[in-house]
Amino acid sequence: MDEPTPVRISKIAGRYLVFDSDGISLLRRQESISGTLAGTTPQQPTQNQYLGLPIELRPEEAEILVRKKVAYIVDDVAAHQAAFRSADSPERKQYIQSLRKQKQRAQAVLAESVAEKAAQYAQRSKKSRDSSQKQAKAQGESVANDTLFDDRTSSPRSTAPQAATLAITPTPGVDVMSLSPNAVSGPRDAPERSPLLQFFKSCGYYTTPGLRFGARYSVYPGDPLRFHAHHMANEYGWDEEIPILDVVGGGRLATAVKKSLLIGGQKQSETDSPDENTVKLYSIEWAAM
Repeated sequence: MDEPTPVRISKIAGRYLVFDSDGISLLRRQESISGTLAGTTPQQPTQNQYLGLPIELRPEEAEILVRKKVAYIVDDVAAHQAAFRSADSPERKQYIQSLRKQKQRAQAVLAESVAEKAAQYAQRSKKSRDSSQKQAKAQGESVANDTLFDDRTSSPRSTAPQAATLAITPTPGVDVMSLSPNAVSGPRDAPERSPLLQFFKSCGYYTTPGLRFGARYSVYPGDPLRFHAHHMANEYGWDEEIPILDVVGGGRLATAVKKSLLIGGQKQSETDSPDENTVKLYSIEWAAM
């Protein structure tokens, strides 16, 4: 089997977004990363429910995917400027050609719809003329009156469906961007690492932002669509002092919502290579609640 194509992560205004539905499905099934839906509809730009694509990834999630070579990060602004700035660039020509094909397909569908409506209109007009002629003959009207009546009642040129003009809104998309995984953001633009998140991913856990529970991560034993979170997790430096109020507040809140509070960090090692075994976790439960 061929290896799956790396998922393209678009970096836009400091946010890491994935627009490809197939890539999103791959990340959810194989990498235990669900992301957060961030798309909205033009008709209701202020809605806060039923959001859609793209999904937004946290910087540490993007870093894990890039390090595993499952995805690559592209600065969309720089990529589009480089691809479409020159009038002779292959990407620009390919994009213009794709717009022309879209317009041709849309015009063919529109012409078929107009032709169908015109045929229906002609059939109704013919029935109306036949009915008018029969009524005029029954009343003994003259041929001149019949002709005048026909001209007055049947005028296909004035009311027949007309072909409408069609325009395609130019919206540059990723399907015409011939960018390889090498055309990614440089090392200086790479997001920061999260050893704790890497540890959860290696254990098969799913994580989502835990802000509503006063923590950094909500930790799920499986897909968030099937399970409730079992833990709330905060990450600290190995030598960082942990405020007692964080322990008390986080422990009481997590216990109140039937979860445990995890605090952890990565022990500094002599080598620079990341190792999940150096991550230490402690579970806190507020037993007095």
